[in-house]
Amino acid sequence: MPARSYTKITRRAGKGAEKFLGELELAIMNVAWARESVTVRDVVATLKKRRPAYTTIMTVMGRLAQKGLLTQIKEGKAHVYRAALTREAFETQAAGAVVHSLLADFGDIALAQIVKELSQAGPDQLARLAELARAAREEKGDA
Repeated sequence: MPARSYTKITRRAGKGAEKFLGELELAIMNVAWARESVTVRDVVATLKKRRPAYTTIMTVMGRLAQKGLLTQIKEGKAHVYRAALTREAFETQAAGAVVHSLLADFGDIALAQIVKELSQAGPDQLARLAELARAAREEKGDA
């Protein structure tokens, strides 16, 4: 996943996975996240209101597999796909990659902006942040 596409992420509507995936990619991943395994035919049938072409779905699913979002196993003549990560794991990984890239590219400037944004957080979010920081210190042995 290209983590340095900051403008793409900020301009795209929605939250979570919607920020990182195109409309059709997201629709396909929603089907994959909802089921244990899927075929191209399953996805086409599920998205029938959109009237997607079989070959378009096949191409996008192949690309999602190349990106590591789907795993692909050949069973007979068909390819069976599974989500490589849960939606939550994907969103966690994507958010982590963005934060890592921001800090790598902008350093203290990015850190200052993160702190500035946190000053707008509510008490529940700040308590959760303190809990996460404490757990991270304990994990590193800095407690």
